[in-house]
Amino acid sequence: MLRKTSLLLFYLFSFALAHAQDVLDKSLLMDYLQEQQYNQMIRYLTETVNVRQPNGLSLLANAYAQNGQPAKATATYERILALDTAFAPALQYLGDAAMNADQDSTAMLYFTKLHRRRPGNAAYNKQLGRAWLGLLSGADSAFFYFGEAYRLNPQDVSVAAQMGLFHIGRKNYAQADSILKAYLAVDSTQETIYRHLLTSAFSQEKYAEAAAYGERLLDMRIAHPVATYYTAIAYYRLKQYDSCIQIHHKMTGLLGDATETVKYAASLGYAGLRRYDEANGLLEECIALAKSKHLDTYYTTLAENFEQMRQFRRAIAHYDTAYFLFRNPMRQYGIARIYDQHLQDFPRAKKFYEQYFKNANAETRAEKQIREYVKERMKTL
Repeated sequence: MLRKTSLLLFYLFSFALAHAQDVLDKSLLMDYLQEQQYNQMIRYLTETVNVRQPNGLSLLANAYAQNGQPAKATATYERILALDTAFAPALQYLGDAAMNADQDSTAMLYFTKLHRRRPGNAAYNKQLGRAWLGLLSGADSAFFYFGEAYRLNPQDVSVAAQMGLFHIGRKNYAQADSILKAYLAVDSTQETIYRHLLTSAFSQEKYAEAAAYGERLLDMRIAHPVATYYTAIAYYRLKQYDSCIQIHHKMTGLLGDATETVKYAASLGYAGLRRYDEANGLLEECIALAKSKHLDTYYTTLAENFEQMRQFRRAIAHYDTAYFLFRNPMRQYGIARIYDQHLQDFPRAKKFYEQYFKNANAETRAEKQIREYVKERMKTL
């Protein structure tokens, strides 16, 4: 990703240099770029030339970005848009920055402007689809734009995988398989394609096919928790109990241990072979993992840490896991607060505030204060 970003900035720099309207020493700037002397480039553009035109300012913004100064890069690109509202490199950078900050609605504003310029551009359709995908009511729009991106460029693995996943979610398994297998015929090395094919086959109760895809992932040394569980259960449904147990061994060999769900699947395999002592041993491990009184604290602390790191999607995922396991309404409050205060996704914030308020049983003084705050906050959303 870093190399891809650097190459993109290089191309943007080259374009801006070729079209710069300010009087610039292009040879000197190319030397700075090739030697990665971004401080000198910034000094030249701000002090020696004092660039004022969009293309010259774009050189400066790129230099800030390459020099690890995103705030100044953002401010410079915003300055460019004040001069030219359709300046593509600025729209692209600001849209990407918003997506990286989980500000999907903001990203969509920039990406929509790019899409209007070139609606037949596969990349513009893809990134607009990604932005819609992050919004509560954006599934249909995301499906449309990803569909356009796939029509324009079916060789993009992320688009093919996403379209397959869309169709699986809609139970359009034939269409999902058609897209995913078409890509597999071109490139048989992509993890996401195998995972989605496994999910589709398992959902259709094609267990032999599902197991084959799961084995391919394990051969690639990929022990994805859900995919590996589906593989083990597929063998169990086929009454191939030894193979079911072997999936547990393979995951343990790759990761040092198996997940709780894969341990459970292996216990079913042992029971199918009437090896009940081994089955019960794994079930005891599952129970120990599931009933740990500290799990809620662990997941909540992880969520709080990711929130401090401004990795808001990961924080939400851990709060959601904690709530799923232990049903503590405070985890719903944590999700609502992130959507409200950090992501400004107010419809989702209101949804989770309402769920919290419905389920909350405030006992401590702090909990009562939170419940009162939520009650008043919902009135303004």
